[in-house]
Amino acid sequence: MENKELDIVDDSRVKRYIDIDVYTAAKKRINYIIDTFDRVFVSFSGGKDSLAVLKLVEEVYEERGIKKPIDVIFRDEEVIQDDVIDFVCSFRDNPKYNLRYYAVRQKSVKYILGEVLPYIQWDNDRPHIRPKPDFALTDPKDRLHDQNSMDGFLFENIKGKIAFLMGIRADESLIRLRSCINRKTDNYITKSTADIANIRICKPIYDWTEDDIFIYFYRNNIKYCVSYDIQSLAGKALRVATPLVAESAKQFDVLKRMYPKFYEQIIAIFPEMLLQERYYKEIDKGSKMDKYPHSFAGVKQYIADTNPDAASRAKFTKYVDNAMKIRLQKVRGGSTNLGGYPILHVFKHIISGNKSMIQPKLKPSKADLEYEGL
Repeated sequence: MENKELDIVDDSRVKRYIDIDVYTAAKKRINYIIDTFDRVFVSFSGGKDSLAVLKLVEEVYEERGIKKPIDVIFRDEEVIQDDVIDFVCSFRDNPKYNLRYYAVRQKSVKYILGEVLPYIQWDNDRPHIRPKPDFALTDPKDRLHDQNSMDGFLFENIKGKIAFLMGIRADESLIRLRSCINRKTDNYITKSTADIANIRICKPIYDWTEDDIFIYFYRNNIKYCVSYDIQSLAGKALRVATPLVAESAKQFDVLKRMYPKFYEQIIAIFPEMLLQERYYKEIDKGSKMDKYPHSFAGVKQYIADTNPDAASRAKFTKYVDNAMKIRLQKVRGGSTNLGGYPILHVFKHIISGNKSMIQPKLKPSKADLEYEGL
C-alpha cells in the first residue's frame, strides 16, 4: 500500500506523486463523495476491485458514525459461476448493506473464432444458464437494456445528485488512466455512459494496483471470492466476468477444468462455444486478414462482415477511425512510426475481439511495414 496518489500539476498534464498512500487517498475521496452527493451507491460485481471499494466505504461510514446501510447494486449477467453468485448473496442478510440484486435483459456479446456475436443476458426466448433468483429485481417494463441505458434504469426513480462508486483501476488500461488524469480536479469523478445529468461515476481506487488490493484484504482480514484462488491455481488472470467475452473466451478450454458443471451449463445453452474451445488456437488470423484490402477501409469492411450487432460495429469502427485520425495527425507532424498505428497492428486488435480502444505501437515491426508495402 505504499503507492503514491497520482496528481496533475499543470495544463501540460505532467504527472507527479504526492506524499500520501493510495489507501489514505481513497478514503479521502470517499469522504469527499459523501459530502458532495445526495446519494451514494456502490457497484458490486463480487470481484476484488469492487469489494475493496465496498469495504473502504464501510470503513468511512463507521469512522463518520453513519448508521444507515450502504446502498449496493449487483447486476447479475447470468453467465456467471455459482461461487461468485454465492459470494454476492452472502452480503444480502448483512444489515450493513442494502443490496439491490438485478437480473434484467441486457445486450451482450460472445467471442467465437475471431468474431464478436451478440446475445441477450436473461433472454426470454431461450433457457437460462441457471434459474433467475426469486429475490432478483427485474424491469417491470421488460425493456432490453444496453450498457448506456442501465444507469438510467437503475436510478430512474431516485432524486438528487447520485454517486455511483466503481472498482475501476487505471493500471488495467491506459484508456482508464487517461479518463482520470485528463482532468485537473476531481479527476476520479466522471459522467455516466448514459450522460444523465444527476449521475456521476466515481473511481476512488483508480490509482491502486492489483497488489494494493490484496495487501488491503490481507491487512484487514477481508474474505474475497474463492474464484480468485481457483483462477490463480489454473494460471488465469484474476477477474470476475462472463467467460464468453474475448479475453476469457480465448482460454475457454481451461473452464472445463476449473468449473466442469458451469462449463456444461454454458455448452448446453451456447453449443457454439465448443468451436471456440476446439479451434481457437488453430485459427489462422493471417488468412482472414488477407481476404481484405491492406488498408483501414479493409479493416472496417471486416468489422461490417463479422459483427451483425450494430452497436459492436459502431464501437469497433470508431476505434479504427480514431486510430486513422491520430496516425494522420502524427504523420503530418513528422512521426516516423506510422503514428503508432500500423494497419496490421490495428487489424490484429480488431480481429482479437478486444473491447478496449486500440493502444499505439511504439515501433512498427517488419511485418507491419510489409503489410502496407513499405
